[in-house]
Amino acid sequence: MNLLVLAGTEDGRCLASELESHGHQVWVSTLTEYGAQIAEAQGLHTRHGALDEAGLFNLFEQNSITGLIDATHPYAEKIHELARRVSKEAEIPYFRWERPKISSEDSPLIHWAAGLEEAGKLACHLGQRIFLSTGSKNLKDWLEVQGFKKREIFVRVLPKAEVLRQCEALGFKPYQIIAAQGPFSQRFNEALWEQLKIDVVITKESGQVGGTEEKIKACLKLEIPIIVLERPQSEKLEPVETIEEFLQRVEEFK
Repeated sequence: MNLLVLAGTEDGRCLASELESHGHQVWVSTLTEYGAQIAEAQGLHTRHGALDEAGLFNLFEQNSITGLIDATHPYAEKIHELARRVSKEAEIPYFRWERPKISSEDSPLIHWAAGLEEAGKLACHLGQRIFLSTGSKNLKDWLEVQGFKKREIFVRVLPKAEVLRQCEALGFKPYQIIAAQGPFSQRFNEALWEQLKIDVVITKESGQVGGTEEKIKACLKLEIPIIVLERPQSEKLEPVETIEEFLQRVEEFK
């Protein structure tokens, strides 16, 4: 099959490599140039940049694509919707890879929130010094949650110039910005949060690859609460747990 993999994360690149090893012709599309460089270093054929409907159609035609693999981040709802819609219009099979969820222990320190506003209000209730480990995409939305600006907010974001400019434009001071490429170990998180005297952490349920379990374990060790944003439930996904099972499902359409 000629497969287009929408990736950019570690598990997406791993999936693309596995597909190639099974004899498929694979092209990888990433949002960022950095993601494309990592994929190219693994020997994958790549392109990078945001996709719209016309761009995705063009990729289908240029590469005679016969199947689309959506291996983007679990919270990338816009690209999920675009990929499903364009695949349907082009009559190309659409396969969604959903990275396995974490398995965490029960603890009164672990709080689950269905959305950003719920998580923000809960964090304001739980502490004064809040560590936001959800990326830079929705920083403006977090600051609009009632009471959030009155707290001491620390953000961990990618060390990219445009991201740092965004943080500064929103009023974050240098001491509030931790610019680093993850994922991070439990010990790294513990040391950072202890030094910053963090009261509560907010994160996403990004799975084992995204470092969510390490964040939870660090909070439990430090005995501070962590709020985990639940994954969007915009679609019913196949109950696939391993890459092998996913590959088998894709190859049924040969």
